[in-house]
Amino acid sequence: MSKAEFGAVIIAVWTLSIWALSMTATSQSRGNKAFLERICWRWARVRAETRRTKLERDVRESDLATLPDDRTLDYLQREDVLYQASKKALAVKMVVPVASSVSAGGALAALVMQRTSWRVWRDVLAIATLLAPMATTFVISWLVGHQGKQRWTTEIVAATARRAYLALLNPPDVSGREPSSEAPFNSPQVTAVRALEEFAIALEKYAMQRALPDGRNPMPQVVAQYSSAAALVRELRDDVELDRIDGAKRALLEVERILKVLASGRMQDLAPNNVAAGDLLRSHHERKAWRGQMLRGLAFTLCLAGIVFALASSAVGIALATAAAAGLVAAWDKILRISVDPDGNRPANG
Repeated sequence: MSKAEFGAVIIAVWTLSIWALSMTATSQSRGNKAFLERICWRWARVRAETRRTKLERDVRESDLATLPDDRTLDYLQREDVLYQASKKALAVKMVVPVASSVSAGGALAALVMQRTSWRVWRDVLAIATLLAPMATTFVISWLVGHQGKQRWTTEIVAATARRAYLALLNPPDVSGREPSSEAPFNSPQVTAVRALEEFAIALEKYAMQRALPDGRNPMPQVVAQYSSAAALVRELRDDVELDRIDGAKRALLEVERILKVLASGRMQDLAPNNVAAGDLLRSHHERKAWRGQMLRGLAFTLCLAGIVFALASSAVGIALATAAAAGLVAAWDKILRISVDPDGNRPANG
């Protein structure tokens, strides 16, 4: 097998792995278990049972918490099975695309070095082709991971709640002793503060996932409940930072109460005081608009760079094609702006 044929095989393997990764993400978003998740399911159940046993042991050894009821423990175990299966399957799915992207980039770079007569731009093109498969794999992997989480939203909330609960089981050591070797430069409450922040972010993401289930009609009560819970968790995070012992005790009891509410299904009891749902929706629309502006700016920048590169290499045809691409981007941007609902940026308060 020649080097060209070997490079073609590597590129084909990389392309097929990317295709398989995208197809399994589509299966996830439709509510189905992907092939690798079915393979990892039995392992995930065993792993979840082991983690439940460890959680019960940690709670019994803690002086602050009381052992949750069986319904709460069953809920955490059920969600943990989903978490373990999704995490393991995603890690396995990433191995082949990442490994093959490096080889594919090397094969493309070698091809450019052999067949490109532009001595000035040859090295630049080789580096670009070397990095292009890696960048493409990274972007697709990020999109696949984000798309796959559309189905696993409740599991993400339960996983972050569990992490915060475990971080709060033991009060931080504030006696002034020498710090441990695991995290010698962190304050003793840093782990709990970070876990509570991740829990708050997960609650907000769940609120936004359920805010517009059909893409148009908002659900302000759902957003209000979960955004209120996120605000409560952030208040607990501040208490842990400011009043480490008493704040950790209060945060532990509140997180335990939230876990019981999630297990019971009575979402109306998630937060004692609802906040306006419009605040979270408004910030979401602002972040979405900012990301859209960044993407439009990046698209125009790439088109402009392509025109400059084409003109510098005297490739008039490439320059015209790049200019046409810039025109298409502008036209598409105009179409998107026209098609946006004029009431889409209004916060839904009722």
